[in-house]
Parts: sequence; structure tokens; C-alpha cells
Amino acid sequence: MNGDIDGESPRPAPYPGRVTTGETLSDAATAPAPRRTRSGAVLVGPSIRARYLPGVLIGLPLISLLLSPFAGAGLQQWRRTRILDGHRGPLEQMLEPAWTQLLVGALLLWGLFALWAFVPLVFTRRVALLDEQHGALALRKGMRTTDRARMDQVVYAVGEAERGSLALIGIRDDAAQERQWLIPEIGWDQASFDGLRMLQTAAGLRAAPPRRVLVDEARRARREQNNRELAQRLGMPWQPDYGHDEGAFQAEFDRVRRVVGGKEPPREGDPSAQL
Repeated sequence: MNGDIDGESPRPAPYPGRVTTGETLSDAATAPAPRRTRSGAVLVGPSIRARYLPGVLIGLPLISLLLSPFAGAGLQQWRRTRILDGHRGPLEQMLEPAWTQLLVGALLLWGLFALWAFVPLVFTRRVALLDEQHGALALRKGMRTTDRARMDQVVYAVGEAERGSLALIGIRDDAAQERQWLIPEIGWDQASFDGLRMLQTAAGLRAAPPRRVLVDEARRARREQNNRELAQRLGMPWQPDYGHDEGAFQAEFDRVRRVVGGKEPPREGDPSAQL
């Protein structure tokens, strides 16, 4: 899906200038490893297989097992109707035990749900294909190619590393008109996000850090925000090192709670000492 962009200046990347993770990754660990098509094009976004398999192998079997009694009851009624009509073949004999009816019912539901999940995914997915050899980029929606661009027309390519995030690719054509491509679920997994990193490098843009680094930083930022709220409720002064040393924050937080509860004498700057 394409859309117009307000303004002509490229949007800044959402990645922090410095991401602190407490570890140094090797070049092999930071090198992008995206998925590729059979023709060698880089897949910017998740593949059908990557999005389909977790649900069809984990989620749908559980749902099918929960609903198997209803499917088993339907099979039992179907078998009874067949027997009343005079049919007593191998299929009717196989479905005689109740556990067989439940098992076959669960398998039938699994197959039906898997088909229902696969068809919409095939026709609604949106990814970009990067042809490094020819410097070309194509937007695929479902089974169709809906837009194309050259690499020198890409003005920005940004996206968040967490699941549920979008990638935004800005295109400026030869007539100086801009349009925007939206790629859903760019943070689905490492390979999906690496496709975006490859696009950034090919377009001459600053490449994002690896997905693992960004996800760790986002989690750390959420923990810091939660800790700040806890400290504010307790009236506890916030120290800069608490943002990267959760152990130090937790130790001080527990101490201040004991002070507020009257179990420990206060120090200078403690909430109770200020009363």
C-alpha cells in the first residue's frame, strides 16, 4: 500500500545514537542474515513460512484439541447416519471408538483452521524485495507487485525491532514526488529485520543495530520507566546509574520501603527524613 508523505525531508531513524547492552558483539553476530527468494532477492519483512509455522504448529493444535469434542460429536452423528443407511465399511468401523472420533475430529479441525489461516496470509501479506545486483526494489502485496523503485530513490527506511511494528520506506521519484511503503511485522524475527538493515546499507543510509540489541534496549527502557514510576510513588530520589543497574535500584528501593515502614532509620534525603 502506498501513501503520500507530508514534507520532503527524510525522517530520522528511530534508533538511539548509542545503544548500551553491556556486551560487545562480534562482526559475525552483527552482520545481517536476511531471508532470500529463490532468485536471490533480499526479503524485507517476514516470509509466509516464518509467520505461518508458529501458529499452525503451536496455536492451532491447541485450539483443535479444545474443540475436538464438538467435532467428535459430529463424526459420531455422521457415522450413525451411515450405519442406518446400510454402510458398514472400514471407515465406519475405524470411527467406532470414542477416542478415534476425538482424534480424527481434532485433525480435521486442525487442517481446516490451517487452511483458513494460510489463505488470508498469502493474499494480504506485504513485503519488499531488494535486488542488490540491479539496485532495484519491488513492493509485493499478496501475489502482485504493486510498486517498484530504484535504490537511489530511497530517501529513508526505518522500522522498530519489536513484533507488531511497521517499517516505513520513503521513495522520491524522478518528478520529486514522494510516496511511502509500509511493511508490517518488520520486527517479527531477526531475519525479517535484517532485510531492512540490508536495504538501509544498499541505499546508503545508516544501518540499524541488530534486532537483538534494539529489543534488549527497548526492554531495558521499559524497566527503567517502570522503576522511575515506583521511585516517584515512594518519593525516592532517582540516580542516573539506576537506569543500567537494576540491582542497585532494587536494593535502594527495598531500603527506602523499610524506612517508610518504620523498620529502618532514615538517611538524609529519604522520604521520611524530609517530613
